[in-house]
Amino acid sequence: MASNRTVPARAVPSTRQSGAPVWAAPVCLLLTAIGIGIATYLTIAHYDTHVSLVCAAKGAIDCQAVTTSPQSKVFGIPVAPLGLAYFVGMIPWNLPVAWRLADPRIKIGRLIYGLAGIGFVCYLVYAEAVIIKKICLWCTGVHITTLVLFVVTVFASALAVPAEVVADDDEDEDEVEDADD
Repeated sequence: MASNRTVPARAVPSTRQSGAPVWAAPVCLLLTAIGIGIATYLTIAHYDTHVSLVCAAKGAIDCQAVTTSPQSKVFGIPVAPLGLAYFVGMIPWNLPVAWRLADPRIKIGRLIYGLAGIGFVCYLVYAEAVIIKKICLWCTGVHITTLVLFVVTVFASALAVPAEVVADDDEDEDEVEDADD
């Protein structure tokens, strides 16, 4: 006895390839891991009074002054765990599977997420240089890591050419060669 019920179609993940460079995911994941490491250290030092930052306190370099300043909190939330959350949030964007997918929402989302990180870093650098007038070397490590991660992301995204586009270009070249014959 046959059933007339229809089975709903399941969503099938896209298998289209983004054309992103093969180095994009490992490099971005490495930078994300570095960011997680530094941000974790800053977060532990913030919450554990027995842990002090290994940082000079001479002249313009003073991690303690920066990490205990009023600017070390945004809306009452300490900046260190926000940085940690940012880098943990970067993991899914930088997984190899995410770099392989040709879904433009992933590419745009990754770029917007990275741009948000850069915006926050700009505020923090301004706060250190102009308001606090002290620099935290550990914070600078996070800022540089965020910047390099963003630059690599933009560069790798710009190099990404979906496989279908390359295949279409090859077909167009074949048609031109056939027309010349």
